[in-house]
Amino acid sequence: MKGGSSMLKVIAENSQHKYIEILVDGDINKDSVTALLSLMQQRISEWGEVNILEDVRDIGKVELAAFWKDLRFGIKNMDKFPRAAIVTDIHWVKNISNFLDPIVSMDIEVFARKDLEQARNWLSGLEPVKLSSSPEDLPPSP
Repeated sequence: MKGGSSMLKVIAENSQHKYIEILVDGDINKDSVTALLSLMQQRISEWGEVNILEDVRDIGKVELAAFWKDLRFGIKNMDKFPRAAIVTDIHWVKNISNFLDPIVSMDIEVFARKDLEQARNWLSGLEPVKLSSSPEDLPPSP
């Protein structure tokens, strides 16, 4: 879906385990980021914290304004995001996520797309970190 319309949206919420599931599949614009961050702010107010599951299928163009808005919100609210599960088969997304894990205060785990349910369970505290999503399990980069 490269170069298509913006596809950054919440596809599920779990209030019991305090997580939001986000689909990323295409371009990311300021309007979609604004809508997402508004919902995240509401959930932070209600739940106190928000865990994030990002199902990253494709990333197209990212508007600079969207990037900066997301970055500012993330820095301001870093202590409100204890865990992030990144579900993807895209190598560079996995590499960036693994690079950020020791730098940011949230616990980041990367899961292959086939391990989506395991990612949900990890966010919910129902199962330990997976072992099946090593770099060898991901398909080769195009």
